[in-house]
Amino acid sequence: MLAEVDRFVETRVAPAARAIDAEAAFFPDLLADAAALGLQGLVHSPGGGLEVERMDLAREVTERIAAASPAVALGVAGARLSAYLLAKYAPPHLRERWVAPILAARAYGSFAITEPEAGTDIRALTTVAVPDGEHYRLTGHKCWVGFAPVADVAIVLAKVGGTEREAPMAALVVDMASAGASGRPGPELSGFRGMPNGELRFDGVIVPRGDRLDVEGFAGMMDGLNMARIDAAAYACGLLRASLLASLARANARQAFGRPIGDLQVVQRKLGRMAADYRAARELTRRAAESFARGGGGDQDVVSMAKMFASDAARRHTDEAMQLHGALGVVVDEEVNRMHRDAKVTQIFDGTSEIHETMLGRRALRMLARGEPLTAFLDGEAVA
Repeated sequence: MLAEVDRFVETRVAPAARAIDAEAAFFPDLLADAAALGLQGLVHSPGGGLEVERMDLAREVTERIAAASPAVALGVAGARLSAYLLAKYAPPHLRERWVAPILAARAYGSFAITEPEAGTDIRALTTVAVPDGEHYRLTGHKCWVGFAPVADVAIVLAKVGGTEREAPMAALVVDMASAGASGRPGPELSGFRGMPNGELRFDGVIVPRGDRLDVEGFAGMMDGLNMARIDAAAYACGLLRASLLASLARANARQAFGRPIGDLQVVQRKLGRMAADYRAARELTRRAAESFARGGGGDQDVVSMAKMFASDAARRHTDEAMQLHGALGVVVDEEVNRMHRDAKVTQIFDGTSEIHETMLGRRALRMLARGEPLTAFLDGEAVA
């Protein structure tokens, strides 16, 4: 499998990466090729079930694609995410309709939580599903949604009945061909260019009551969000690996004052730190994926640690890679410049670095205040 992935990256993704970034051009042909290799379906069994024990393989595949193009890696992982939630929680008629087409890249699914005034503060959502006989009437506006301009189906987190902060929530599965449902591009982004992103609007959309995930809305979306955060950490690992390789090549080839700049101790120190942080980020992300593979949505703490550490390290070291490239580093279509722009995105989506810091610190303090042992938090292992 990994040899096939490497060939796909080398022959299809890497040659297209510069044009995808420069033109912000969507790449359905690459997603179809990835689907033919089974990359969107790595946590799915041929019979339509789930094999979450393969999540670490999915992490590895995501990293390898992201080293060439995080946008393509996000396209593959985004399809895996929506199909995972549908396969795990949706009623049979929705699984039969949507899972196979999404995994085959014949249809695109969106995962919609964020709103213009509600990102981290989920209780501030204003998208509402009002019960109306055998249906819900869905009204609201979602933003920063992957695949939004091309989505065929969307999994939409909404409050039920009203917009009160403590209103119950449901994850509705919305056919984007429904009257009143629409998707459109959002503002042009500096990173992950080419991956469709934008807004979803719902104006009194009629959604059958049975078209929802069979799980409390927020809990189901958090399960999916943990998968997305592991993938985000894997994108960052791919960027760390690629920036390290580019920096090593530059340090070996670039001559200054009659010798390679790699002979300079200050450059060697930069490269050493870059290599160490890549290995640390990769190990944290591997542990996060393995926790997800055990079921239950993964270890929230190690998932947060992996996403935060890997994305912060990617931003820091893609900046160093730009510096080592000198004037070339600020040329827009140079690989290290694109990496730097992509790395910044990983610090923001799927929970900013600041919110992950806050969640981790708050959880540790609360455990201490309750007299609970901190072994599980510090070691990432369940306490017997």
